[in-house]
Amino acid sequence: MASILRKTAIFGALGLALSIIPAATVSASATSGQRELYDKCADDDTDYEYYGILRAFYTPNGHSDVVDKIDYFLGTENGRELGKKSNVRLRIRESLPDRPDKTLWEWESGDDIKPGWHSKKPYRQVAYKTRWHVDAKFTFDVYGIDPRSVCTTNKA
Repeated sequence: MASILRKTAIFGALGLALSIIPAATVSASATSGQRELYDKCADDDTDYEYYGILRAFYTPNGHSDVVDKIDYFLGTENGRELGKKSNVRLRIRESLPDRPDKTLWEWESGDDIKPGWHSKKPYRQVAYKTRWHVDAKFTFDVYGIDPRSVCTTNKA
């Protein structure tokens, strides 16, 4: 009886392993479903009291990645006040080795960004073979000198 159970367990494990192998060989460009790039950053000037969050959502689509939406957040720590006139610059950039990155898409806000979550929908296609990322430059609206911060997501 123990021999039959061992054989069944081995066969079951092999059957499961065989069913997983083909799925593991599918390339990322052929899979569907939205993916996310992320970063959180804080200002350098005021002991990290002001921070930004950057989330970029993209969908692999054949031979390209389609950047569907970029969400960003401006916030504060320790109950600090953040005004209603912050500035944000968003960029989709090609990551190039040994030289400056190339900007593929850019958006700059006016002097009117309030604290909290915001979204932009660039619907930009980036060739699948291209390594790319999203960056954001935040200028926080506070009394006195406005602190700044830069977020850069991981690369797709």
